[in-house]
Amino acid sequence: MTQPEHSIYSWSSMEPLDTLEMHVLARAYRAAWRSLHARDPVSRHVIVSLDVMIVFGNQPPPGPAANKTLHRRLGYPE
Repeated sequence: MTQPEHSIYSWSSMEPLDTLEMHVLARAYRAAWRSLHARDPVSRHVIVSLDVMIVFGNQPPPGPAANKTLHRRLGYPE
């Protein structure tokens, strides 16, 4: 069995978003990233305006403190 290429979560709640639309978004994001950077995206990519975090590769799911850490890194108030 192959590993999934990506996992998708709500940025605000870290709940999994396992819908067809989210997987289409992740595949389109991957294609756009490849065309700009000539390589696959890795790790976590956040689209704040859509409240979406796409985790590429064999990354573990984010833990409960992941959104606080990422919010802090991006300068969002807690």
